[in-house]
Amino acid sequence: MSKIIPFPALLPRADIARLVACPPYDVIGPEEARDLAADNPHSLLHVTRAEVDLPPGTGEYDDRVYETAARNLTNFLENGWLARGRESFFVYRLESGTHSQTGLVCGTSVDEYDSELIRRHEKTRKEKEDDRTRLAYKMRAHPEPVIIVFRSTGEIKRLIASETADKPIYDITDGNGVRHVLWRAKATADITNVFSRVGALYIADGHHRSAAASRVRAMIRKESKDHRGDERYNFFPAVIFPDDEVRVYRYDWSGDPLKRPLADVTMSDIMDLADRKGIMPPKSTWFAPKLSSGLFVYTFED
Repeated sequence: MSKIIPFPALLPRADIARLVACPPYDVIGPEEARDLAADNPHSLLHVTRAEVDLPPGTGEYDDRVYETAARNLTNFLENGWLARGRESFFVYRLESGTHSQTGLVCGTSVDEYDSELIRRHEKTRKEKEDDRTRLAYKMRAHPEPVIIVFRSTGEIKRLIASETADKPIYDITDGNGVRHVLWRAKATADITNVFSRVGALYIADGHHRSAAASRVRAMIRKESKDHRGDERYNFFPAVIFPDDEVRVYRYDWSGDPLKRPLADVTMSDIMDLADRKGIMPPKSTWFAPKLSSGLFVYTFED
């Protein structure tokens, strides 16, 4: 089974959503992050890459980075740039050129990650895992989701597609021409039920964030006297896409991003490898288009 939960996301104010939205933390370097955030106080990079608000040369893993990130997230709430919504699933569509993929935004289970029902195909690097662990623990939040894949079924795809009939919450296009559309889902019980019959989920992009979620849960559980297992820190945010909509590209490409060649492996190959507990070589795949960070933020507490 796959246990997923709706959650009360922090959502950006509609009129500034395109300003809050930013690239994922791990696809840009410190200087590019600083440039993108310099004239945009609304960018979630002030949370996900908070070194942008510290003196140039500050290390990415300096203690002040995590303190600043937590303070900035609080400021986003106090300024009304983010506000808590009601508990929901969401549907997220990415469109790039002629390609489109539509997935479910939800909380996924740390227990299932630990037991490898949520399967991985990459090793993690300690410093990157430590970084996301420290950030999430300090903020009591996972600011960015993981991309997860399931073996496609017509039933699930039809259910997700049915949630896109109404007007979306957000519909923005990023600087790379990728369109990001987010709807609030209505059929909460049906979605929960249909995913309960999915045997395994597969991490596509976000192995460090997933590992960090497991470590943060262990840290908080150790501190808690009243741990129940259903608290939000027992889950982490993901966008779950059907495998037949996800494209896998070559990692080693320095040309036009729109002309990046497809990899020699498919998503199906990667899932089969993960089922066998196999590990792919470092830097062998690139998943695109990338999600936009900032359209929803997952917190542990209200």
